[in-house]
Amino acid sequence: MQELLKNKPFVTMVLASLLNTAGGELFNIVFIVYAQTMPFAGLAVSIASMAWVAPALTAILTGYLADRTVHKTRMQLVIKLIQVCVYLVMAMTIGRSKSLPVFLLLVAMDMASSMLEGYAGSLWMPVLKHLVLPGQLHQATSITSAASSVAAVISAGGGAVLIALLGNRFAVFALINAATFLLAGILVAIGYREFTRVEVASNGSPADKPSGLASSLRMALGEFRSSTFLVLMVGFGCLVNLLGTALQPLLNLGLISMPGVWWGSYGTTIAAVNGISSLGLILGALLAADPLRRLPMAHLLTGVMVAAAMVGVNLVWLHIPALLFLPLLVMNYLLGKINPRFMTMLISTVGEDHLAATMGVVQTVMMIGAPLGQMFFLTLGNLVGIAITMSIYASLTGLLALVIFLMGLLGMNAKDPTPEWAKSKSRASRI
Repeated sequence: MQELLKNKPFVTMVLASLLNTAGGELFNIVFIVYAQTMPFAGLAVSIASMAWVAPALTAILTGYLADRTVHKTRMQLVIKLIQVCVYLVMAMTIGRSKSLPVFLLLVAMDMASSMLEGYAGSLWMPVLKHLVLPGQLHQATSITSAASSVAAVISAGGGAVLIALLGNRFAVFALINAATFLLAGILVAIGYREFTRVEVASNGSPADKPSGLASSLRMALGEFRSSTFLVLMVGFGCLVNLLGTALQPLLNLGLISMPGVWWGSYGTTIAAVNGISSLGLILGALLAADPLRRLPMAHLLTGVMVAAAMVGVNLVWLHIPALLFLPLLVMNYLLGKINPRFMTMLISTVGEDHLAATMGVVQTVMMIGAPLGQMFFLTLGNLVGIAITMSIYASLTGLLALVIFLMGLLGMNAKDPTPEWAKSKSRASRI
């Protein structure tokens, strides 16, 4: 890791990404608060809460565009400039009217910025591949993942403090977000020469790349035909997201009527839940060389679902406060290991001419389940009660854990290249 920290272009990239995430996460929190001030608060909060799905569902398109972009670093600067302008316009608009059309316009601008950020993230992929040594790629993706989690924690804590200090001065928050994108752009400009030098090392030319979206998608889908393991990972990833992303909203709803599980107050408990989850992601990503690197992905996914099931079992039957936090820590620690390892595998094995498009397909398929899971379980929780809903949730997550474990034993583990790969990369990174 020390060698990576001496790699100034890599550190510059991480800091730019951290600023992007911090600004975006901060404004997402503030935008929910802003939605609550609308005359149509229920509708506004629902729209603002679901708006984050759209950027993930457009990942195929942004991935395709990233693959076709020739001057990737230059486009990074253009994106940052556009995002700065977007939030300057939002600063001049937000709070001036409480009409539905104005609110929808603000949502659209925020979503457009998020989509641009997804495009920018896809542009970084081939650059990152050539910015670090092959033996450092796993650690590099782990650091970038951890930095994203750290930024989310900082934004959550900083957002709470700033909301208390600034109140409903939403225009100020929009200006803060514009400033974070401006600083990120300055960092990209500082590392511009190194980033553009690395671009030259990328294989292929625009003429070699697919000529259209359909051709690009066919090449991306070709990766699935050639890898049974990739198909299984994406399929199970979709199911894990369907159930896993529903856990936090279910906790928010269920803990209201379960003071016996609280740590102090309801607000303190929710804050602790978010903090523990983020801590798990950060530790899982940073401690890349722990013994779990030898485990196949199926075992790690099984552990994620078992931990999620334990949270449900505890809320319905055990009511032990410690068992609210320990499974969440374990669940997110494992996720912190899965995400960088899977991303590194794709970056290392997929051709650069369709890398971003393949990542777009993977991200889109995996995220399709997230809104469906949240909508189903929250609706069920309001209709039949949290106890029955959590019982169903714990049963489904336990069943999925069993299925993934059995699929691992039946052949998925044998096709998994990541444990030996991770061990060899870990050894190489220490040399």
